Formats: sequence, C-alpha cells, structure tokens
Amino acid sequence: MSIDAPEKARPGRQRSEAADHAILNAVLDLLAVDGYAGFTVAAVISRSGVSSATLYRRWPTKQLLVAAALASMHAEIVDIDTGSLNGDIAVMAESIADAMRVKRDDISEDLTMELRRNDEFRAAINEKFIVPRREVMARVIERAVMRSEIGQSIDAVTAMAFVSGPFHNYRYVQGQELTPAFIQSVIVGALAAIRAIAPA
Repeated sequence: MSIDAPEKARPGRQRSEAADHAILNAVLDLLAVDGYAGFTVAAVISRSGVSSATLYRRWPTKQLLVAAALASMHAEIVDIDTGSLNGDIAVMAESIADAMRVKRDDISEDLTMELRRNDEFRAAINEKFIVPRREVMARVIERAVMRSEIGQSIDAVTAMAFVSGPFHNYRYVQGQELTPAFIQSVIVGALAAIRAIAPA
C-alpha cells in the first residue's frame, strides 16, 4: 500500500510522519548508492512510495531535500538558556560535537566534495544547520549582555566561529576524534575569546 493511501486512525499526522520518514530514508540510501551527482528526486519518489506532490510540497528542490535528509540524522536545533553564558556555551559546544560525531561514511566524502563546488547545495546546508545555530547564538549573546556578563561588542557570527571553528579544524582538517577533553578546551577557549572581545 502506498504511504499516501488513506488511513482510518489519525490519518493526518501519522501519514505525514510516515511519508517524511520514507522520503528521508530513501534519500540517504540513494546517496550511498548513486552519490550526489547521480541522485534524482524521481528515484526518491519511486523508492519511498510517495507521490511527487507529497514530496515537492515538503521539499521543492533537490538541495533542500538532501539537506533535510542529513538533518534527520541529528537532534533538532533548539534554543539554549541555562541562565549563564558559561552554561549556554557549554551546551552549544556539546550540541555541535554531538552533531559532528553523527555521520555516514558511505555518503560523507561525496557530500563534502559537493559542498566545495555546489553553491546551491552549500546554501541549503547552511540554511538547515548554520543559520539556526547562529540564531541560537544571537539569543545567547543577547541574554548574556542583559545579564551584564559581557558587553555588546561581539556578534553571533564571530561568537559561533569561536565555538564551531575549533571542532571543524580538529575533526575534518586534522582528522581527530572529538574527545571530552578537547570539547572542554573548546568551551574554555570560546568563553575566554568572547569575554576578551566583549568585556562587561
């Protein structure tokens, strides 16, 4: 039976969640087989058993569809408010580290190469992963200023770089695993850098 077929019990939400799950799993499986260059939306429709209308209503482009599939492997990005800058940056760092630990070796290398040459795909990935975290950081900084923990002379882009930059270098450039000791060093370093640039 097609996922789009009518259901008697809670038809709206259950059918919607089932369709999302089928679509995003199909995307990941097809990327592993065909790579990004060989990946097609038509193949996703065929493999997942959903209609084209169902898929395109959710994700109108290939880039957004692949970004959503990658995001499905990670926890949802939510606001952070522990009551202190120290706590917020610690949670932010742990969240980024957790996300970077989740990967599929069968698709990661191909997608990394695609990010380097495909501006539209990079924009979709940024919209799904980078922009939401930057918005969370902006609220973290705003609340820290209101609590007089720091001054107003730092922006969310700069603050994010102090947290995420070391992880990307350590994991992807140097090829090291993100250990608890390294995560703690990033937290300490990011807090020191933020306070140095925006002293209270």
